[in-house]
Amino acid sequence: MHLAARVFALAIVPSIAAAQTDTRPSSPATTQATSSLGLPGVALATGTDPDSTKRAATPARVLVLDCPAASTSPSLRASLSRDRADSLGTAGLIALLCARVPTSTPRAEHPQHTAPRGDVHAAHSVAHAASADHTDEDDAVPKEPPAPTEPQIQVHLFADIKYSATDSVGSRNGFGLGQLDLFTRSQLSDRLSVLTEATLTALPKNAFNAKIERILLTFSPTDRFNASVGRFHTNIGYYNAAYHHGSWFQTAVGRPLIFSIDGDIGLVPIHTLGVSTNGEIPSGALGLRYVAELGSGRAGQSSAAVAPQPGLNDNNSLALNLGLIARPERIDGLQLGVTVYRDRLTLSDTSKAPLSETIAAAHALYKTDAVELLGEALSIRHHAAGALATDDIRGYYAQASRRFRAVSPYVRVDYVDVPKTDALFGFLGRRSGPTAGIRYDFDALAALKLQASHLAQTTRPTMNRLDAQVSFMF
Repeated sequence: MHLAARVFALAIVPSIAAAQTDTRPSSPATTQATSSLGLPGVALATGTDPDSTKRAATPARVLVLDCPAASTSPSLRASLSRDRADSLGTAGLIALLCARVPTSTPRAEHPQHTAPRGDVHAAHSVAHAASADHTDEDDAVPKEPPAPTEPQIQVHLFADIKYSATDSVGSRNGFGLGQLDLFTRSQLSDRLSVLTEATLTALPKNAFNAKIERILLTFSPTDRFNASVGRFHTNIGYYNAAYHHGSWFQTAVGRPLIFSIDGDIGLVPIHTLGVSTNGEIPSGALGLRYVAELGSGRAGQSSAAVAPQPGLNDNNSLALNLGLIARPERIDGLQLGVTVYRDRLTLSDTSKAPLSETIAAAHALYKTDAVELLGEALSIRHHAAGALATDDIRGYYAQASRRFRAVSPYVRVDYVDVPKTDALFGFLGRRSGPTAGIRYDFDALAALKLQASHLAQTTRPTMNRLDAQVSFMF
């Protein structure tokens, strides 16, 4: 008789205990008042009894066991079996029943241990799954405090190697390293992020120059307002803010003349140090956006030989840049924009009067997966304090490219005209010429570019140039 009672309890208690472990409410369609033995008064989720609602109201008797922690160990589960129930006694029977109760779902490990390093999306997925596995089983049980927020950082590097040949007197033809560009972005929260970009550039005589190109802390509470503080590329026109130091992003080997950075004299202040804001303007199908920046502009001690970029503010004047951009919804890929930049410059020759600088730029572009049409024009006006005359620099470029699978032929025309009287760039004179090339993306993250260019100059000899460049990211 005792053996029969034990066998009966052995068969029914695990099912009762399993039903009690699920504290989440079930729908009437899935909660049934029947056990695997067809006994009324025991609530189980079987979903097979059409008379479940009637029997669900029947009071149920529940046997509650206080199971020791050791009883759920794998070794105990293996050692205890139903055949040994009669010889174990009461304590053994309780241990056997506890060993058969399903255990709860184990806690998921921390995302950084379960997801591949650097895979931010996988880490977020694991973290979401871990939080979904836990339910509020008992509000009285104190919960662990949330772990401190950890930044999710992404790191990419860009590099290029090229071969150049020119017909200029005294020039050297051969292979050379371009820039090694280290780009990182860290998401601190839903609204706060940090971006950094540093480059290592090969110089003549096998020297290298390291620079911090960009470092930005960005606050983005809404689409209508984004604010960044730090060192950044000025939003003058389009190209300077769209293409940074990784040459892999550019279709051509180099930048247009009006936005030159390395290896040539830059007409516009490529970098600035300060605050940059942008966002959407409620405008319906026009898709308007604004840009407003306040920064150091060119370094205060500007000279005719170089146009240095600021690492700190070294004069009492700040530069202001305002822009308006339109992205009409009816023509996907079309963008139109204008920007106006104002600054005050102190020359290295302090006997000369400071210059006020105004840069007005306009751009139009149409970009799709297969077609790239870019066009920009700018006017730079320098006016010395107390002088009547002004020096006006004019420049533009137009670039077109068509992609055929992995091959993209392209052409570009550059033009820059600097008056000889300009205090900063008068020695450059007029420069213009066409560029033609072909880009072959032989891998998703690597491209080979072959380019030929002709540059006519009024203050220097005309130059013909051939470039072969391999650019890649990793």
